[in-house]
Amino acid sequence: MGEILKQLDLDQTFFVQMAVFAALFFALSRIFFQPFLKLFQKRYDRTVHDKEAAAKLMSQALAKLEDYKQQLATERSAARAEYETIIASAKADEAALMSQAREEAKKITQATAESISKQREEIKAQLEKDTDDLARTISEKLLSRKL
Repeated sequence: MGEILKQLDLDQTFFVQMAVFAALFFALSRIFFQPFLKLFQKRYDRTVHDKEAAAKLMSQALAKLEDYKQQLATERSAARAEYETIIASAKADEAALMSQAREEAKKITQATAESISKQREEIKAQLEKDTDDLARTISEKLLSRKL
C-alpha cells in the first residue's frame, strides 16, 4: 500500500486534508446545510400550502359567483314576470277604459242623434205650421187686393 501511495504521489497531508474536509463537512452540514435544507422545505411547504389555499379560495369565489349569477337570473326573471303582470294589468285597464269611453261616446252619439231627430221633427212641424200660416197670409193678401 505504501508503494501505491508513492505512485499516486500521496503523502500524509492528503489524509490530513481529508480529515479536515470530513470534519468541516459534518460540522457545516449540522450548522449550515441542514437548517438551510429545512428552510427550503418550509418554503416549499408554505408555497404549496398557499397555492392550495389560493385554489380553494378561488373555487369558493367561483362558487359564490355562480350563486350570484343564479340569484341575479332568478331576480331578473321575477322582475320580468312582475313587469309582464303590470303591463297586462295596464292593458286590461286600458281596454276597460276604452270600452267604457266607447260606450259613453255611443250613448252621447245616440242621444245627440235622437236630439237632432227630435229637433228636426219640431222644426218640420214648426215649418209646416209656419208654411200654412204663410200660405194663409199670402192668400189673404192676394185676395184682399183682388177685392
